Amino acid sequence: MRTKDELFRAAQREIATRRQRAVMQADSARRVAFAAHPELAAAEDARMRAGLGLAKAAALGGSFAAAQAALADADAALHRAYKDAGYSEDAFAPAFTCPACCDTGMQGGRTCRCVAETARRLRREEINAASPLGLCRFDSFEVTRYSDAVEPELGIPPRVYMQKLLDFCKNYAAQFSPDSKNLLFMGSSGLGKTHLALAIADAVLENGHDVLYTSSAALAAHLGREHFDYDARDEWLTACQEADLLILDDLGTEYISPLTISILYELINTRMLTQRPTVYTTNITDQAVFTARYTEKVASRIMGNCRMFKFFGTDQRLPGNKTK
Repeated sequence: MRTKDELFRAAQREIATRRQRAVMQADSARRVAFAAHPELAAAEDARMRAGLGLAKAAALGGSFAAAQAALADADAALHRAYKDAGYSEDAFAPAFTCPACCDTGMQGGRTCRCVAETARRLRREEINAASPLGLCRFDSFEVTRYSDAVEPELGIPPRVYMQKLLDFCKNYAAQFSPDSKNLLFMGSSGLGKTHLALAIADAVLENGHDVLYTSSAALAAHLGREHFDYDARDEWLTACQEADLLILDDLGTEYISPLTISILYELINTRMLTQRPTVYTTNITDQAVFTARYTEKVASRIMGNCRMFKFFGTDQRLPGNKTK
């Protein structure tokens, strides 16, 4: 998991590689064509000498008009040579991926948008490697798979409730900003908590924000290793602290130790102080159990600073049930 700066540098390296590849491919095609058509090489050489002649005439004096005429003749001869050989004059120009910046990463003195687009794709690949992000979108969340029977605790059917929750999540993602609330999705396994969290991640990422996803177990394992590796730079923790939106999935599945609690507290507290929203999911539905597991200090920072949503229904991933 890379920090935003590391991701930006990785995007720049990829774009630089694209440029190098495009230039090399164009040069290779040019060499092949010139070997097959020596007249092209001769015409280009004549064009280059005519250009140098014009530059010399301008700098040192001489017949500037004659040099201009010689260059025009050389240009016309080169054009004919390309045409006779069956090539356009830009046939050997590099085919850059981004025409706006010619794969330099810069346009008009500013970072080209292709850098952000590449960084966003790299982040999406990271999330996909750790989660089913590509499958979890708002349009694939089917509320019709939830029961239309009234749930006593809700007073309405889960189907109606989940439609409202889906609409809320869509609006949350569309209007995401540092002022967005933290969210806590609570409920038994297989009710769609991770699906909606990842759907939010997908939409927020698409809107240009940096998003990180990690399961609680993976986070605890990585941070535990970094803690005892004195050469490590706590990249995971820094990346999680800096992300515009963090999806912390499956709280309750990690190995709990004083170190886990300490690191979790540091992460949550830092994100609160820097106004960076987090979406949490957990199978723990009893707040007393949640507090007992994470200590009152951590639990109060999560539950006291989140908008909480409880999920209802049966595990949709079990055989015989409709939902996934």
